[in-house]
Amino acid sequence: MDGSWTDIFPYFAGAFKLIVLGIGAYFAIKWHFDEERRVKEAQGVVFVEPSFMKKLAMMIALPVLLVTVAVLVIYATKWFYD
Repeated sequence: MDGSWTDIFPYFAGAFKLIVLGIGAYFAIKWHFDEERRVKEAQGVVFVEPSFMKKLAMMIALPVLLVTVAVLVIYATKWFYD
């Protein structure tokens, strides 16, 4: 390894790919839940909004989870190729 960008590119590309796919999966699942909610609200079913603490926990948990997955992928890929 001579320290060129080609040595580290697979690590960052793999992490970037997982982050983008994770975000896409999150929005796909969110869209399906929102669509189901819209249909049930049209039928007259009443939903209770989540509390502020639950929203805050989700806003904190998602970035922490994504960063953890990215770091694990980078180190697992490095371990696999070394």
